[in-house]
Amino acid sequence: MCRQVARLKKNYGKAIDLLVELTSLQRNFQIVDRLIKATRRRVNALRHVIIPRLERTLAYIITELDEYEREEFYRLKKIQVRKTKRYNGQSSYSLTRDANIFDEAEDQDLLF
Repeated sequence: MCRQVARLKKNYGKAIDLLVELTSLQRNFQIVDRLIKATRRRVNALRHVIIPRLERTLAYIITELDEYEREEFYRLKKIQVRKTKRYNGQSSYSLTRDANIFDEAEDQDLLF
């Protein structure tokens, strides 16, 4: 009987140690589970909110830069045409007489 009681005490001590370890593991599992859920929320926020927003911003910046590049190309082309005309002796300004409402010279009527 004494041996059985001693064995029971020993087994009871082992059971208590196992319960403490199990409780510790359960607590760790709960902490890890909570962290996984928080990480999953962050990943979803990145995937569905932040990354699309950054992609739209990037697309807008690329569009604006392309538009600026086209405008700059057009401007440089115009300057090149003016320089070419000036070099060839042509003026980019009109040499025709501008209309003047205060001019008293008679103009021909344009009616049929």
